[in-house]
Amino acid sequence: MWQDILNIHQDCKEEFFNFEQLPGNVNSLIAYAGISTLRTKYQIGKIGTSNVLDKNNQKNIHVHYLLSTNAGEGKISFNNTEHNIKPGSIVLIPAGTPFLYELAGDYWDMCWLMLHDCPQYNYIHQLNPDVFISSDANRLYQTMSLIKEFNHSNGRFESDIILRLVEVLLYQIEETLNENSNLSEQQLKFHLLMRSVKKQLQLPWSVSTLAAKMHMSEPQFYRMCRKETAMTPIKYITLFRLEYACYLLRYTNYNLEQIAFSIGYADSASFAHRFKKNYQLSPGRWRVSTENQFLSTT
Repeated sequence: MWQDILNIHQDCKEEFFNFEQLPGNVNSLIAYAGISTLRTKYQIGKIGTSNVLDKNNQKNIHVHYLLSTNAGEGKISFNNTEHNIKPGSIVLIPAGTPFLYELAGDYWDMCWLMLHDCPQYNYIHQLNPDVFISSDANRLYQTMSLIKEFNHSNGRFESDIILRLVEVLLYQIEETLNENSNLSEQQLKFHLLMRSVKKQLQLPWSVSTLAAKMHMSEPQFYRMCRKETAMTPIKYITLFRLEYACYLLRYTNYNLEQIAFSIGYADSASFAHRFKKNYQLSPGRWRVSTENQFLSTT
């Protein structure tokens, strides 16, 4: 069984991000995140063994960890090896990897993200735990700092700015993971194609169209999508569409016909049917319940 290690001195300061309260659907991709200024003593880890990588027990798989160091120094141990964590470095810990990271010098300023083990990040299981220097480290830290700053402001365009910053953050995460990935050229091409699909959900995507863009047969593309995302192509695209529908329901005044058109459904009826099947609520009821949740927290 896993043994959690949590040893944080009172001199350490951490700012936690509540993605449930931030614009967009980033909480479906990022479980937790924060910016930390660490002093005196700090240890976080998961050690021992677990069956979390058992394919028959996928629901128990832990989150993926991504750390970015701005200044100071830390260290991390995984695979029976200790690594120094310097400024400008990225730490990647795929789900199910035993690890222990801790303060190594006088101080350590860094940001951290726990990524859901969701279809979009399924390919992280194919990556090795690693510590590497990257220009993306500083960009991740800066973006996280900006999200923190605007999240505490009351500006007129605060939610719009935070939404754009969150989109930048998600893009930077993908770029960071791809930079040091051991994915094949074909795998990278697949994820680039899926990113393109996500930006053009109104188009009538089909397996034949996607397979042609990959220069594959339909069965080949189908198998690749299952391998990379643990989902069929159509189910994967449906996930994108419904996630974006949730954003439109929560942050715009679009009616159901407009939302249906924006995400590639022929009419509001077919969109509403699919939405209710996935969320057990009609789009209208989901919109109202989300508004009520927001009001109860303000």
